[in-house]
Amino acid sequence: MIAMGTMGRTILVVEDDAAARHAVEMALSAAGHRVIATDSVASGWHLFSTECPDLAILDIQLPDGTGIELCERIRGHKERKATPVIILTSKGEFESKQTGFSAGADQYLVKPVPMKELALWAEALLKRLDYAAEDGDELKAGPCAIDLKSHIVRWNDVQISNLTGKEFDLLYFLVKKRPKVMSRKQILSQLWHTITVDHVVDTHLTNLRKKLPQELADKIQTLPGKGFRYLE
Repeated sequence: MIAMGTMGRTILVVEDDAAARHAVEMALSAAGHRVIATDSVASGWHLFSTECPDLAILDIQLPDGTGIELCERIRGHKERKATPVIILTSKGEFESKQTGFSAGADQYLVKPVPMKELALWAEALLKRLDYAAEDGDELKAGPCAIDLKSHIVRWNDVQISNLTGKEFDLLYFLVKKRPKVMSRKQILSQLWHTITVDHVVDTHLTNLRKKLPQELADKIQTLPGKGFRYLE
């Protein structure tokens, strides 16, 4: 099943419950977005590949797989890996949240979620797409260069292009604020627009450091009890 909303940003919704899917479609369409909605991993991947949505909202339990698997496929896409992803599910256990974030999700919301709140989360994540327009095309800090249009980080002659959207945002934020120490609450407020999601910053930082050259990873410092900073 595929449905279209009004014009605006394009948002992919993959949800197998017809009533829940309809509610999400209506909320996002009312906010001015174009909605493409379906009920399976296979059709969701097809729509993602052909329609190039600006945001994906994925349920976990789907008839032919999981939204986690679909999120991982999105993160492996050569050109669209930075697309923001929201996991919207009834599975609220910490282990499920950890799995979702590890797969590259930018946000994990547990049903029931008020539709107005979901629309606000969508708007918050879509703001990331305006980074290039607001801050220029590239942010430099010594041998580190962050290209906002191509979503590529360069360290000397090494190109890093496998970062998820939130990992990219996190590195960008710390480099931009250097050498200031940014607390977990400040990072959560700026990148997740909340201050109540436990462990999410640490999880993303761990994943980010693993993907960076060691010399660059070492510049992201953890200050116990205070927060994190990028130190040239």
